[in-house]
Amino acid sequence: MSVNLNEFRVVVKAACPIATKNVATNLRNREKAIKTAAYGPLNPKEANTEFWNAKAKRWDVSIEEAKKSRCGNCAEFIQTKEMLTCIKEGLATGDERSENSWDVINAGKLGYCESFDFKCASSRTCDAWITGGPVK
Repeated sequence: MSVNLNEFRVVVKAACPIATKNVATNLRNREKAIKTAAYGPLNPKEANTEFWNAKAKRWDVSIEEAKKSRCGNCAEFIQTKEMLTCIKEGLATGDERSENSWDVINAGKLGYCESFDFKCASSRTCDAWITGGPVK
């Protein structure tokens, strides 16, 4: 039996990650990012001085420079139309008004963290941050 790898890749890419549909999986994966890669800060609207000091020290940069390295500009942050649709569908489960899902996505400027497989807010960061994103 021969397998067309291009067709296989299309099918694999078309499937939504489990964490976009399953809250427990998403939370478990996010917790892993918090524990192993210091995902945060908890509330990006706060000063979070201790958090940003730690990031600056870890990356050997200034605090101002560390604050520029966010999930929203990470190469592992996926915001393709397809991925955002996966996130929307997961958020809309059991909700008759799917526009509420887009409100949540837009408010958090959500995307998908490919490093840790969870829905991620663009204003946060982690130790696994990679320059060159997001993937649109």
